[in-house]
Amino acid sequence: MKWSKRRSFGQHILKDPKILAKIIEAAQIKKTEIVCEAGTGTGVLTNELCKYARTVISFEVDDILFEKTKKLLSSFSNLKLMNLDLFKLYSIPFDVFVSNLPYSRSKEAFQWLSLQKFNRAIIMIQKEFADKLQSSPGQKNYRAITVIIQHCFTIKSLFTVHNKSFDPEPAVTSTVIQLIPKHTRITYNTIRNLNILFSQRNKKASVVAKKFGITLPSCNMRIDELKVEELIKLSSSKN
Repeated sequence: MKWSKRRSFGQHILKDPKILAKIIEAAQIKKTEIVCEAGTGTGVLTNELCKYARTVISFEVDDILFEKTKKLLSSFSNLKLMNLDLFKLYSIPFDVFVSNLPYSRSKEAFQWLSLQKFNRAIIMIQKEFADKLQSSPGQKNYRAITVIIQHCFTIKSLFTVHNKSFDPEPAVTSTVIQLIPKHTRITYNTIRNLNILFSQRNKKASVVAKKFGITLPSCNMRIDELKVEELIKLSSSKN
């Protein structure tokens, strides 16, 4: 099999049936629900999702994999297989998001998810990235994506997946997490501004805030020491 785009995106195909079963169990998919999957791959996860959901919309950017998997999964009438980049689409309707995300596209995927409306997500990501999402102010891994996800979702780590569960084997450990949306919203402009703020993460917050036309009480706290909601308020103030 050619892995051109899969390798460039850092995608590894899940081959362990026990882990697959745990993902399906965690997703708790109902027959009334629409499931969205990013990265069809060889269709191993897609095949199982179709057994439980009303509709599965699965996206695959690799042309070769798309054509092969389209034939393999042709018996499922509830599958919509798309040869498109999901994260370049503005909005699609779905209830549950399930994916073994390409490592290199994790940040892009989570920013996209923060702008969507859905009930829950079960996502496999690199453990290091999962730790970043759950870091605290002042910690080394506290970044813009941390703020975005903690503002929009309740995050729960479910279980660890070791590299031997994939083909090809990644050099890192993976983690499956659950996201439950909060009753809070975020905009594209706020996401953009957060990324700008964190490009100056080691500077004093009061100095950076002035560039946004905001006056903060004089203090020695850096941008990466501010709490999530303080950063959201600051980022939302400039369009």
